[in-house]
Amino acid sequence: PDDLLRENPRLVYASISGFGQDGPYRDKPGYDAIAQAMGGIMHVTGEPDRPPVRAGVAIADIGAGMWAAFGILAALWERERSGRGQVVDVSLFEGQIAWLTYVAGNFFATGKPPGRYGSAHPNLVPYQAFETADGHVMIAVGNDSLWRRFCEAAGRLDLADDPRFQANAGRVTHRDELLAELVPLMRTRTTAEWLELLDRAGVPAGPILSVADLVDDPHVRHRQMIVELEHPRAGVIRVTGIPVKLSETPGAIYAPPPLLGQHTDEVLEEFGIDAEQRGRLREAGVIA
Repeated sequence: PDDLLRENPRLVYASISGFGQDGPYRDKPGYDAIAQAMGGIMHVTGEPDRPPVRAGVAIADIGAGMWAAFGILAALWERERSGRGQVVDVSLFEGQIAWLTYVAGNFFATGKPPGRYGSAHPNLVPYQAFETADGHVMIAVGNDSLWRRFCEAAGRLDLADDPRFQANAGRVTHRDELLAELVPLMRTRTTAEWLELLDRAGVPAGPILSVADLVDDPHVRHRQMIVELEHPRAGVIRVTGIPVKLSETPGAIYAPPPLLGQHTDEVLEEFGIDAEQRGRLREAGVIA
């Protein structure tokens, strides 16, 4: 990038790598799972007293792309101000460390290594998935007001009035005693029954949906988060939609994933590479 910046000082050059462009790990190869492992995420992911697990999606890969987008936008803004370009250096590893947030904060404040809590939250109780009569429901009681509303909806105001559980700090301290009450309680109703009660009470709760569930979810359809497209070879395909909704310039997924080499000529023409040159490159196996 230094050579390119000398040729064009306004250039914004972005690099995404496993561990960054300098430091002891700069030449170490890395994939998403390695970044999750070394960046602290796997250490806090999984059930207590069970081995650490990788997140179900490639959060290090996806996150690195997001961090790079933020960095590129910041560099473009700086270029508008100063006229100078720069290198944007992003790594999968560092993106995971940045996402430790309150987990790292807990350690910095107390010196106590964080553990694994499964679906639960280390600092909030109850804030986890519970087994119901016919499945599971996720509950997020994020403050003491919500706790009282939860107890009213569940018909257990005695728990809200118990001195051990009145404040979140006490619920965290007495987590095991409280769960001994809540786990059997949550099994007494179906997921739908709990959702009806908790939605009416304004307590954050939701079912644990599969991808198949999401395809038929009315809110997902309304928000266009699963989109159907016509693919030239596969026919009608479905892809996930755009999560950022712009009021004046909304985005749209207007084309399916391209075929191998579909846009090669179009792109290379923009760089002044003519048909004869492209033909030679194809014969040499350089382009598709």
